[in-house]
Amino acid sequence: MNIPDYISPVVGYRVWQWDDAGIRSLNGERWHPGKPLAAGCKAASRHAEVVRGTHGTPQADCTCGVYATKSFDHLHRTGYDLRGICGAVWLWGTVVEHKFGWRAQFAYPKSFCLTSDTLPFTLAAIQSRLETLIPYSTDIFLASPAGYLPVWTRGSGYEQAGLDYLVEVRKTGIRASEANPETGRPRGGHWPWDRHREDDQRGAGLRCAFQSEGSGD
Repeated sequence: MNIPDYISPVVGYRVWQWDDAGIRSLNGERWHPGKPLAAGCKAASRHAEVVRGTHGTPQADCTCGVYATKSFDHLHRTGYDLRGICGAVWLWGTVVEHKFGWRAQFAYPKSFCLTSDTLPFTLAAIQSRLETLIPYSTDIFLASPAGYLPVWTRGSGYEQAGLDYLVEVRKTGIRASEANPETGRPRGGHWPWDRHREDDQRGAGLRCAFQSEGSGD
């Protein structure tokens, strides 16, 4: 999805539930590929469903809006990073700022960052699950002892560095220790959205290798 050129979005960090249909907010709101999530106000209604248009969202004196924190470390400190998959998110429209984050009118994923315990064990199942994220056309990273590795990037598709790591981990049956226990950050020192993307190895053969590895359970 392309954010309009005249928009200067805020970048926040949040957690999504991840299932076979894609991603959802922790409250169950579905995020659809290629479409921004438009905030609605549940607080303004006695009904369970989201009622849009009751008042402009978000309001400073309400709790409505799409939530995001100002740093990934805040998600880690509060334990929210254990409730789903983490990532960066674009926020725009009306945005209400708070001490630790924002509530926004519109939002769309900027990147997803996965850990090995959020993925199935077999490579075939991993590929199936990744294909539920790819339609969002946003970069996908995987935590490793060396930092976050690209698994799929917009414009390039599957990336060798991340897939090679997945293959190695699954072949050896090792669950990697993704984060420094003292800081909660990757052992490489940076989250993928904190740094400029470095040159990495790409190749058409990668897709074939991944499909070949994933063809058997």
